[in-house]
Amino acid sequence: MASRIRIELQLTPQERTALDAQAQLHGLNRSDYMRQRLFNPGQDTPALPSIQTYSSAVTAALKASNGAVNRPVAEAITAAIITKLYGFS
Repeated sequence: MASRIRIELQLTPQERTALDAQAQLHGLNRSDYMRQRLFNPGQDTPALPSIQTYSSAVTAALKASNGAVNRPVAEAITAAIITKLYGFS
């Protein structure tokens, strides 16, 4: 593998969580997912929810749980549902 140069990117915690979830949906780590999306844009799968949509879904899950689950659990549940809906599992 060719040597790589580190590039830094600043994201909000919600953006990072959404990016991690999208990478997980594709079975990739965050770096590989970003690299694939950047250099192979025509090989995309169906459009995934935006970061804002994902964040809204997590917020809705938290509200629906009435405090029974914490944010990491709501994020995991949201990612699992998206995974199933988009046929990645």
